[in-house]
Amino acid sequence: MVEITPAGGVRPPTGFAWRAAMAQKDLTFTPGTLIVAKGAVVAFPNLDRVRHSIYSFSRIARFEIDLYGRDQTRTQKFDIAGGAALGCNIHDDMRGYVRVVETPFAAKTDGNGFVQISGIPAGNAAMTVWHPRLRAPASELRMNISMSGDFSRKIRVRLR
Repeated sequence: MVEITPAGGVRPPTGFAWRAAMAQKDLTFTPGTLIVAKGAVVAFPNLDRVRHSIYSFSRIARFEIDLYGRDQTRTQKFDIAGGAALGCNIHDDMRGYVRVVETPFAAKTDGNGFVQISGIPAGNAAMTVWHPRLRAPASELRMNISMSGDFSRKIRVRLR
């Protein structure tokens, strides 16, 4: 996941083109990683035939959602920027991640690690690369960049 914050600041996003929702389907979180704006309320619809209980002990979001069944939805508000790891108290192998951002210039990378973010103003900016298994404090790599025209940068990261 990559996020860009122009040095001149940005208006905080109110949302993104995708839904602020992470379903449980086939005993997995779908999508496995979700980007939301700070202050977003994320829906957790259960599309499985079994019950789930979602929790997070992450610094930015400590919560537990009690057991709920198929075709039921629970919600959770995310008020602090950063990454939150999610799990299910019933199914230990289920892992999901919510990345809460304060910039509208954020997107997930594709399977090859490429990302496309449009509309970023020219000038200096801070770029954050985040991955739940990145070997870095808070699983983040931050760097200052200069945006002008087409921007392309190859970044190698080490994962746990």
